[in-house]
Amino acid sequence: MKFCFLCGKRTEKLVKGYCEDCYKKKFQLIEVPKEVDLTLCARCNQTKERFKWTENDTEKILRDRINVLGKNVGIRIEIDEEDAKVHAKGLLEGSKNPKEEVHEVKLKIRKTTCPTCSRKAGKYYESTVQIRGNLTNEDMDAVDDVVLERGGFYRIKEVRGGYDLFVSDKSLAKKIAEVFKNRHKVEIKKSFKLLTRRDGKDINRDTILLRIESD
Repeated sequence: MKFCFLCGKRTEKLVKGYCEDCYKKKFQLIEVPKEVDLTLCARCNQTKERFKWTENDTEKILRDRINVLGKNVGIRIEIDEEDAKVHAKGLLEGSKNPKEEVHEVKLKIRKTTCPTCSRKAGKYYESTVQIRGNLTNEDMDAVDDVVLERGGFYRIKEVRGGYDLFVSDKSLAKKIAEVFKNRHKVEIKKSFKLLTRRDGKDINRDTILLRIESD
């Protein structure tokens, strides 16, 4: 017979010098931080993770913080407004009997405004797409699909001969132009206007003129 050097229990098998009960108490299946900082946009609820704003996925952020120590560990996460519980079930090394654990995590939430919402609130835009010609509902549905897919925003203004779209960023404006290029025969002209200089770089506002030719 062997003796557990922690509790002194007599047993035929020890795991790293411990009986089964003491081994389970001393060693964990997973390591989880007591607190996790989250930065959320107060307007759209996106999450800032590693300097990027993405769709809020608190569970993924928590899973990325978990260090798995055991084998065949299954993890389930319950999330409340400011707290989370991480449930784990699996095997410790050298043990054949499953162990279950529950870890509590404090969510420290900081609310701010993401760049897209800041621009939207301030009506800031980087590009103008000027559409001259007949604009259909199907055209605008296609534009909305691109905006939803890529993120960003635009606002539209009816002008003489067509519409002006004030677009949040230049890459989205280019994608919107591609929508019309793929759907119509169009004449495209590009120009830019210098707004200011920042950190030694020119800050420009682009204009893309699309003339839809009659069928």
